[in-house]
Amino acid sequence: MGIEGFEDAGVYKINEEMAIVQTVDFFTPIVNDPYAFGQIAATNALSDIYAMGATPKIALNIVCFSVKTFGAHVLKEILRGGMDKISEAGVSLLGGHSVEDEEIKYGLCVTGFVHPDKIIRNEGAYPGDFLILTKPLGTGILNTGIKADMLDKDTIENLIEVMATLNKKAGEVMKTVRVHAATDVTGFGLAGHLKEMIKENIGIQLFRDNLPYFKEAPELANMGILPGGLYRNRDFYSAYIVGEKSGFIYDLIFDPQTSGGLLFAVHPEDLPLFENNAISAGLKYWIIGKFVEEPKGKIIL
Repeated sequence: MGIEGFEDAGVYKINEEMAIVQTVDFFTPIVNDPYAFGQIAATNALSDIYAMGATPKIALNIVCFSVKTFGAHVLKEILRGGMDKISEAGVSLLGGHSVEDEEIKYGLCVTGFVHPDKIIRNEGAYPGDFLILTKPLGTGILNTGIKADMLDKDTIENLIEVMATLNKKAGEVMKTVRVHAATDVTGFGLAGHLKEMIKENIGIQLFRDNLPYFKEAPELANMGILPGGLYRNRDFYSAYIVGEKSGFIYDLIFDPQTSGGLLFAVHPEDLPLFENNAISAGLKYWIIGKFVEEPKGKIIL
């Protein structure tokens, strides 16, 4: 497939019926609870496989940790959190690798399988396709709020639940309809990942009022509780935005997400079928935009 398209995972075709899809992802703790961190890191790593239209099957742990500094019990909880999500995904953990490190890091190398003709790339949407998102935005803002000790227990628990929710169900429902492009929303924020989807080929009209976000995010943003990655994303992608370049929603589209939802382009004729299947599966989703012919390469906010 090449590296030009910045795909979510690598693909290796074995034969006419089978291709393997492979990804690797790990990061430092974003929450204080080691078990929750393990869950989130594993969920995040698995998402790239789902975004390619594949089914994850095997995984390897990647661990950077100092037992002397943090204690074996912390490592055990991180791995337990990861294993619970690996098991929930129906994936087999085959082993892994660890190194001594004063800065904790955890994640997975994941391998999935897909029919070569059913790979979903992050570009290929057509004008008229509807844009679907399956998790709310604002995790970067709220995670910054955790660091500033400005979130209450219930808010943190809800945030963890969302970040630790597998995109398995989203991936399964996505594959029941005609999807022309898909990715997951992570570090580049909604704007960055949308730019990967449209490149200079088409444009996207965002439904500003339909963008989902955590209810605590606007207040935190107004107080200046914003992650550094948001500013970097805004500096890089703001030139591609058409519309009002101020206010909370403008900040929100640049917010770097951790273990965000799937983002995909659905054929307009298949939207009713998708909605019925999503409701039947209990999948939360939001219709947040529509791909347009012009202006090419632009995100209309």
